[in-house]
Amino acid sequence: MQKFLLAALPMLLAGCAIDQSKLGHFVTQTVQPGMPLAQALVRMQAEGFYCNAGSGADAVIPCTRTYPRLVRKDCLERVDLVRSATSAQTLGAIDVLEVQCPR
Repeated sequence: MQKFLLAALPMLLAGCAIDQSKLGHFVTQTVQPGMPLAQALVRMQAEGFYCNAGSGADAVIPCTRTYPRLVRKDCLERVDLVRSATSAQTLGAIDVLEVQCPR
């Protein structure tokens, strides 16, 4: 057991456990296409994301959240909320982007 813990310690300290699919699943459980955009923004912000809605006319609203790591610099989780083509006040799509981590 002690050998396992010693082997796992470097991975925990480096924060290597970033799971892109887990982030995607989390986001799609938080917001869904077809919901009011204002509600989607509130939900994302409640989960710690900063969403830059800009002037309100942009088709894509970028949202970011810091993913803390113990030893290395923090990573950045990124999600784009896309307005519906038929209604600017409705969420049309969700684009979960690759997590960015400094090396």
